[in-house]
Amino acid sequence: MFLERYEIIFAPERREVTGHEIILAPDSRELSGHGTPMFPCGAYIVDLSRFGGGILPWHWHEEIEVLTLRSGAARIGLHGMELDLKKGEGVFVNSNVLHSAEIVGGDGCVLNALVFHPEIVSGAAGSVFQQRYVRPLISCGSLTGIPLRSENAWEREALEAFKKAHDACGAEKFGYEFAVREGLSRVWLLIVQNMRAALEREKLEQPANTGRIKAMLDYLHRHYREPLTLRDIAATANVSERECLRCFAEAIGTPPMRYLLKYRVSVSAHLLAETDTPIAEICGLTGFDDPSYFSKSFKRFIGVTPSGYRKKYGADIRE
Repeated sequence: MFLERYEIIFAPERREVTGHEIILAPDSRELSGHGTPMFPCGAYIVDLSRFGGGILPWHWHEEIEVLTLRSGAARIGLHGMELDLKKGEGVFVNSNVLHSAEIVGGDGCVLNALVFHPEIVSGAAGSVFQQRYVRPLISCGSLTGIPLRSENAWEREALEAFKKAHDACGAEKFGYEFAVREGLSRVWLLIVQNMRAALEREKLEQPANTGRIKAMLDYLHRHYREPLTLRDIAATANVSERECLRCFAEAIGTPPMRYLLKYRVSVSAHLLAETDTPIAEICGLTGFDDPSYFSKSFKRFIGVTPSGYRKKYGADIRE
C-alpha cells in the first residue's frame, strides 16, 4: 500500500502515526516507522506541494531511502551536496545522512520513495551480504547520496529495478516481499559494482562534522521561535562561529541564519495551510517580531504573500 506523506511533526519520541505524518525528533532524526518489524520497508508517494512552502525539511534516518521523481522537478539536499532532478531521475540516500527536498519551478513535484532497513538486502547479521556489500556502502562517508539518471546503462537499470520494487511494495500482492527484495538487491549490487573505487578508498567513518551539524539543527528546531544569534547556534556544538559557518556550508550549503529564516517560513507555511490561526499570530509563533519582515521573508522564499498562500492552499489541504 502506498502512503502519502505531507505533514511534519516534531516530537521527543517515537509515536503512533496516521500514515501521512513524518515524525522528527528535534535533532531531525525521523522517528516514524517504515513497513513492519517483519518487513521494514515503506512505499510512499510524496507530493512536495503538500508540505509548507513545497519544502521537505532536513532530516535523517538509519534506513536507506531511494526516491525518483514521478513528475516535476526538485532540488535534493544531501550532506555536502545538492542535486537538481527532473521527472524520471532519482537518488540513493545513504543511512544516517541529512537530506531535504524542495520544488524547483512552478509545476509542483511528486516523488516515489522506498524507505527500508538495510537488513532487507543484507539478511542475517554477519552474512556475506552484510560484510562484503552492505556494511561498506552504509559506512562510506563520501557516498552520502548517489544520483540515478538514465544517461548511462547501469543507472538506467537501477531506476528500472527501483520501479519494480516500488510498484510491488505498493500493490502488496502475494509474495510481493520477494519482488521488493529482488529489486532493491539489484539496485544495491549495481551501486557497489560501479562505486568500488570510492568504497575501497573510504575509511569506515562518518564525515567529521556530522555530530556537530545534528546538534546545531536540534537546537534550531527546539528554539526557532526565540531570537537566536550565530553565537547561540555555535555554542550548542561547542564550536566557534567560524566553525559553525563552515559546518553549515559543508553539510547543508546554507548559512545557519538563512537556514533558520527558511525554517521559520516553512513552519509558518504549514500553519497557514493547516490552521485558521490569524496571520499576525503566526508571525509571532514562528519567531518573527515584525509583520512586514515576515511578509517580505515569506514572499522571498515561497513566491507569494502569507495571505496569498493561505488563499491558494489552505482550503484544499484541509479537505
